Amino acid sequence: MVNLEVIEGLAIALKNMYDAFSNQLYSQNIDLNQLKSLKRVKLTTDDPVWNRVSAMIDSYMTGLSELGNEKLTQLQTVFDFQYRIKLQTTILLKIKVNMDKHLYVAKVLNDFFGARVVLTGIEGQQYQLDQLLQNLKRQGILSRYYTRSDGQYRATHCYFQTDNRYFPWELQIWDTLREKQNQLEHIRHEKERHR
Repeated sequence: MVNLEVIEGLAIALKNMYDAFSNQLYSQNIDLNQLKSLKRVKLTTDDPVWNRVSAMIDSYMTGLSELGNEKLTQLQTVFDFQYRIKLQTTILLKIKVNMDKHLYVAKVLNDFFGARVVLTGIEGQQYQLDQLLQNLKRQGILSRYYTRSDGQYRATHCYFQTDNRYFPWELQIWDTLREKQNQLEHIRHEKERHR
């Protein structure tokens, strides 16, 4: 079960990186540290808590851009995954599109950092994958996960969020047989979302 070992190792490594990053950033930032939960803050112009969170996005994005590229490169060598840090322009567009729709910040801003691992035959191991992810959730490594089937898109999405005040990070697990179709579906979804 090499796939499952890769996923487990990658999830643990990303969780450790997530915790170190979040703990450092939030301990240095009084406004972020005073938040109770991003799951209770709505993306509305008249919410004073949202206004404080909004002011901190620059700090978060700067921190992510300074995230140890050396550490991520080492992880990529071991686990062969891709990652991206959302561009600030993309985040600002996402905020603009969702402003005053009474959505919670944690729902809209859930993937500042995203990683993707593409593995051969992982869909054939779905039962074992679910067992592993449930175990990782019980251990507090993952906060939640789900498998999304939408049109031709199919992937398992996993989230890291140690504290409800922290912005979550995402790990997607794809099967190599779906990689091209998933990419096309992702492009289609992005175009539809910005119409």
